Amino acid sequence: MPSLEGEEILCLAPVDWQHLRTRIQQIMVLLARRNRVLYVNPPATLLSPFKDPSFWFKWRPWGRSEELTASLSVYQPPLVLPLGSYWDPVSWINQSWLAIWLRREMRCRRLRKPIIFTYLPGTAELLRWLPHRLVVYDCVDEHGAFKGLLRPEVVWKQELRLLRRADLVFATSTGLLERRRPFCRRIFLVPNAADTELFSRALDPALPVPPELASLPRPRLVFIGVVQEWIDTGFMAGIARLRPEWQLVLIGPVPPGVELEGLDQLGNVHFFGSREHHSLPAYLKGCDVCLAPFRAGELSSKVNPLKLYEYLAAGRPVVATPWIDLGELSDLVAVARTPEEAVVAVERILAEESQERMQERRQRAAIHSWEARVAFMEGKIKALLEERE
Repeated sequence: MPSLEGEEILCLAPVDWQHLRTRIQQIMVLLARRNRVLYVNPPATLLSPFKDPSFWFKWRPWGRSEELTASLSVYQPPLVLPLGSYWDPVSWINQSWLAIWLRREMRCRRLRKPIIFTYLPGTAELLRWLPHRLVVYDCVDEHGAFKGLLRPEVVWKQELRLLRRADLVFATSTGLLERRRPFCRRIFLVPNAADTELFSRALDPALPVPPELASLPRPRLVFIGVVQEWIDTGFMAGIARLRPEWQLVLIGPVPPGVELEGLDQLGNVHFFGSREHHSLPAYLKGCDVCLAPFRAGELSSKVNPLKLYEYLAAGRPVVATPWIDLGELSDLVAVARTPEEAVVAVERILAEESQERMQERRQRAAIHSWEARVAFMEGKIKALLEERE
């Protein structure tokens, strides 16, 4: 399959580069092997630091940039007005303001007509003011379903404008794809994936388990990821209460305001916080069962969890709630609607687990690599570029 080479790429990202390694960073790292990539962090609003102190480092009226490698740079745009997702006039002001600074950064980095990857539904107007060869919209969430939005219909209206402007759309789940198919010219399903080579190291007998985990009694259940509003903390707390002799380990940050439903009050629940991405296989090696506990709702119903592929690439058994899109690997996942069902599923896994089952999971997950996903995306982009020549 043809790959992109020597192209300029501008990525309008929904998360900072310093965030946990997500789909966006994985794709951009691979594209930067043969192309020049400018990764644009999402702008903070004037109110963001008052809601979350971690935003204070963005508190400046100008942008800043950083070169990570010779072909990959990160740009932090200046502050914007709050409530851009609620009122179109504010969104228009924000996008016109950002366009000034992005065009300046593009000139500084000699990006003349890049391929623009956008992950932000409200960027249709911004794209009008940025020179580009193609617009690629990689849709990873049902953006209007996020908790706390005052006017989700405005988000969908903004996204519709983006869908009509985009030359190419990718979607991570069938639910996302089907809702957007009528409103765009070209759309393809590109589920999430894993760094399969990295996570398969969990099966290496020589890999040591981190002491903080190895010191806990077994069995050990693990959740890896940000504990966001769509993660069912009550589900995990229920498991921990039903089996106090089991250890539940959470690896990842807990943002301010997330309801833990008593999870942080249980003696057999351990919050390890964030860990370096490359260290995760060692933690997975030391755990017996992985959890993907998403809450029921519109947001979860269209989620294809990245962590699912990472768990399976590590050979670990998985227990998940049934509200998510499990894709082609659904037969490898035990589904539980309640903590009681989860306990039964975990006990069955513990009784039946074997090296053969671990290897089967790893082998099935191996084809779902980021290299394969990016190769598919590059092929579609390359074909469209050639079609327009």
